[in-house]
Amino acid sequence: MSHIQKGRVLVTGANGLLGSNIVEELNKQNYCAIAMTRKGANKLGLAGLRYVPFEGQVTDENDIDQAISDCDYVIHSAAQTRHPVNKLESYQEANIESTKLVVKACVKYKVKRLVFVSTANCFSNGTIENPGNESKGFMPWLEKSGYAYSKHLAQEYVLKEAKAKGLEVVVVAPTFMIGGRDAGPSSGALLLHGLKNRFVFCPPGGKSFVDVRYAAEATVNALTMGSSGEAYLLAGQNLTFSSFFKKVEELTSQKKFLLKPSYGSLKTVASICEKWNNSFSSSLPFDKVTQRLFCLDNYFCNDKAQKELNMKETRIEHAMEDAIAWFKTYKYI
Repeated sequence: MSHIQKGRVLVTGANGLLGSNIVEELNKQNYCAIAMTRKGANKLGLAGLRYVPFEGQVTDENDIDQAISDCDYVIHSAAQTRHPVNKLESYQEANIESTKLVVKACVKYKVKRLVFVSTANCFSNGTIENPGNESKGFMPWLEKSGYAYSKHLAQEYVLKEAKAKGLEVVVVAPTFMIGGRDAGPSSGALLLHGLKNRFVFCPPGGKSFVDVRYAAEATVNALTMGSSGEAYLLAGQNLTFSSFFKKVEELTSQKKFLLKPSYGSLKTVASICEKWNNSFSSSLPFDKVTQRLFCLDNYFCNDKAQKELNMKETRIEHAMEDAIAWFKTYKYI
């Protein structure tokens, strides 16, 4: 069959926003996609795509071993991104231990290359004028973010073990992704917030917003492009949250009223939430790390990925239009 000419690729977390777009890109590039998902997982993001289903847990060694045993390549995109308790131990098993199992099986079965999906928060941000790049490492204050720190430790493990054991590995680190197939929704929740509400909560910071289709294409390109042992930021268009919601307003022709809390007020709320959590052993989702991320100029560039992975430049309006069309098709809006 023509669609398996380039080999078999296991995609962990295949039903997620990036994972499902990776499966679509594998279809386009003539690979056979093996889509690994948890039993009973929502597979709406995979609708209409060609793939071989594999149900299993990324934290189960037997499942990982079986899934990788007959594959030529692996794209490890599965990750736990949210937890009520923002501590490293909450993410340890899903993000670190699973990565160790994937690396072990890749070495055992001599896969041609592992592409590990990290996060841009494993690198230091920059300004719009001077965005962050791969030369600037992990920001120590993010050790208090269970998700970011777990991904940093997993990335460090992958690169160290790959070098020690001769495994071909490329790390890709997407920024904030927008686009279709966001069945969660995950990062698309920010867009939905802007679409569904006239009064929109708008923090003072900003992000690098990337078209998920371009992040997926660069990730699949990394199977055969880029240098082993290297990391690539999959960044997009750097925008303040205010500019992001203004673009939502322009696309929908619906006036939005932006509610812009100050840095100080958000810091006060974060302090109150943390004191409450400590006093009552609860898990309010807003803390000082989240507050700092909301207020951060979290900007990155993708020069390296453009040169070595043929990554395209994001126009966020196109990504938004793609996401909106998908949300309408599946009655999210």
